Amino acid sequence: MRTEECIPEEVVAEPHKWRRAGEETTDQLEKEPGYFYIQRTVRPKFVPWDHPFQAPIIEPAKPKIIDCGFWGPSLLSEVLTNKYLYHLPFYRQEQLYHYRFGIELSRKTMGDAAEKVSDMLGILVRRMKENMLVSGYIQADETPVTCLDRTHPKGSHKGYYWVYRGMDGEVIYNWCTSREHKHLKKWLGKHFQGVIQSDGYDAYESLVRSQALERKPKIKRAGCLAHIRRKFENARDQRPQTVRWFLKIIGRLYLIEQLLRDQQADAEVRARQRQLDSRPLIDLLKKAIDHLLKTNVSILPKSPLGQALRYAQGQWPSMQVYLDHGEVEIDNNLVENAIRPSAIGKKNHLFIGHPEAGERSAILYTLLISAKAQGVDPQTYLTDIIKRLPGADPNDLDQLTPVNWANEFKARQTQELQQTA
Repeated sequence: MRTEECIPEEVVAEPHKWRRAGEETTDQLEKEPGYFYIQRTVRPKFVPWDHPFQAPIIEPAKPKIIDCGFWGPSLLSEVLTNKYLYHLPFYRQEQLYHYRFGIELSRKTMGDAAEKVSDMLGILVRRMKENMLVSGYIQADETPVTCLDRTHPKGSHKGYYWVYRGMDGEVIYNWCTSREHKHLKKWLGKHFQGVIQSDGYDAYESLVRSQALERKPKIKRAGCLAHIRRKFENARDQRPQTVRWFLKIIGRLYLIEQLLRDQQADAEVRARQRQLDSRPLIDLLKKAIDHLLKTNVSILPKSPLGQALRYAQGQWPSMQVYLDHGEVEIDNNLVENAIRPSAIGKKNHLFIGHPEAGERSAILYTLLISAKAQGVDPQTYLTDIIKRLPGADPNDLDQLTPVNWANEFKARQTQELQQTA
């Protein structure tokens, strides 16, 4: 804290005539701009006194994430976090550093640095994927982004980020050139079994059907109640009373989930409570949907309410999966929330510059958004792993994944607070 005293001119002119009789204070939160400096590492050479012509010894140079790179870990992490988490393109950062700090940081150098850093960090994403597939429950969604490609007749094509979220909150971005279910099948591999939760896009059902035909490990698809609710919300103006009833029942289902979260119930308790409280409501919704579709011919198939009812009816088998699996959420909102940074980012970046750039950006999105999901500062996390990864033992890579790093970081902070107290 800095303190500044403001003394009236009359008191300054004749201080002996005045007596201090109290004070008033005003606090403001302030910030000073960051600064740049050169971090020099000196490694002296030594020769023994009794053998002056012996070859000198010197401490080996610490490995860097970019060989012979001039930018330090803190600067690299700031540039990458600014783009991939705070949606500031490289050309804008180049202008910011020039006008605010008088530092020339080329956008081309930024792009080269992002390429080299992401190539090195890919090993962490592969480790995260291994851990996620073992968990047996994954949420999935996908979002489009335009990709420039000189080999394409139109000069660009639509690519997709397929986004996966595991039980521990980590998020993995996977860059693909299309939305076909083969990409989902390839990413999950041959041995994944468990539950994958998604919206109603047919690629997920196609995966389940193909797995059943090939007699491979069983995969169940869990539906998303949030997508069903949105369809009914879009039909409010058509039949307000009918839609209001559906939304009321759906709201009661969400209330049950909120109570379970507040109680920090484990998977077993959640499954048991859903059978008691949620299943009767799910069955009631199913009966109402079937009844309206069979008996009410005035609801046109292409009307908002008709679309909502048919969408819900098609999703109902997968919608009931969460009742039997306590670890499964009622909707897919958590992975949708994880997609938002890239969705906002593409409004600023407009496109991916090259298909290979899509893969590299997926790696950086994965690590930064996963760190944010763990409740730690993503830039602090990225700085630390850029420092530690080049010299890390392959057996210790799990410690550098966002969830394990965050747990260690929080434990260290708690210990330091206890020692200070």
